[in-house]
Order: sequence, then structure tokens, then C-alpha cells
Amino acid sequence: MKRLWRSPLAVMTVAGFCLLAPAGCKGGRRGASEYARWVDQPTKGTTNGDTIKIPDLGVEFVVPDTRYVFRSCSEASHSPQGAEKWIPVITCSSTNAGVFDGENESGEGFSSEEPSADAGELIDMTIYATKKTRPLDERAVSWFENQYKQAGLEVEDISYQADYQKKSGIYAKLHVMEGGMPKREILQFLFPRQDVVFIARVEYPFGDSRAIEQDWSYILWNFEFTSPAAEGGE
Repeated sequence: MKRLWRSPLAVMTVAGFCLLAPAGCKGGRRGASEYARWVDQPTKGTTNGDTIKIPDLGVEFVVPDTRYVFRSCSEASHSPQGAEKWIPVITCSSTNAGVFDGENESGEGFSSEEPSADAGELIDMTIYATKKTRPLDERAVSWFENQYKQAGLEVEDISYQADYQKKSGIYAKLHVMEGGMPKREILQFLFPRQDVVFIARVEYPFGDSRAIEQDWSYILWNFEFTSPAAEGGE
């Protein structure tokens, strides 16, 4: 099975408009934070059991005990992705195995009401990091909505969230259209940390009945900052 099929429109969601700080976008500030320096020169973190720590980026991720779709979570390779050069931080992947087969990293069995035969398309949920070049607040929502629409994407939902899985940022649910009908669905959440933006993203077939959004919530909740932000840095 092919992992994470993408149409050209879906790729534009990631790479198209200098949404944040892709390669070739002008911007940047003097006196960059340690987090922005990590984006320029990523360093590998440490993994101890189910806990992943990347001190230079100021993040910690504990693999959730309960996952219905994304059976495998790990620190990403940190190789820049696409024209926008976003840096993958954490990646959680689905597998072909049935949901009752095997154990998770904690040695506990997985639980789900889905039958093993319905493993579905292989997909990834990835949290990326890049430099921030524009505010991510209530006033930015309409700008992002217009950019998504200009890319040909249908916007089912977009809003500023002040406390979404312990983070503030812009949440969007988008559809890749084909023949006037949704073909793919994208969840994307942008949340800032000083002069860096984190982007949580997953794409899957429209109408996929797996508990993707439930896993999405667990994974985002467990992705945490390890130190308080500087004043006015969020």
C-alpha cells in the first residue's frame, strides 16, 4: 500500500504560499531564539522508553498509550521536507497490521472496534517546525482561509483556538476536491512558539472511518514544551 498519497492541490497546502517560512520567502529577525537556530541546524534528541526529548527545540513527546490508527511514533529524521523546507519533528504512522495485533511501545495491547481486515491506507501524522514570519492569531484566520481557497481546497472548518490540546493556534479541516466532490481530507494545526511555528498535519481519504481524529488529539496533547515561553513569545 502506498503511504500518504498526495494530489498537487494537497501539496500546495504545504508548500504553496509562503504561509510561514518556506525556502525563498524573505523575512527573519535578528537575535533568533534557540528554537529558530534548531530549525537552521536540527540536532537529534533522545528516546527513553516512550519519551522523546529534543532539548534544543524545547519539546518533549510521550507516546500515548492508546492509539487506534498510528501504531508507530518516533522522532523524525529532521531532513527538510519539500520546497518549504519544513523540518519534521515527530512522526506517527499507521501500519498494515490489524488493530488487535501486537503491542504498543509500552507493551500494552491496542484497542479498537475496527476489524483487522480494515487496516486502510497507510498514513502519517507529522509535527513539523519552521520559522515564523507572520502572527498566528484571530486576525490571521481569514488570510489563511483565503490562501487555502486559492489553492483549490474546500475549507470545512478554520478557526483560532486559544486552548487546543494545551496550545493556541489556527486549526483547519480542509478537503482536496475532485469533480466537485471531496476526495481527501486534511487536518492541520499551526501553533507558535516564540519565532518558530509548529505544524501538525495529517492527510487521509475523505470518509475514512478510522479513529484518526481521536489519535490526533492524543498525540497533540502529549506534545509539550519543556520550558516557559519568553514574555510575549507565544
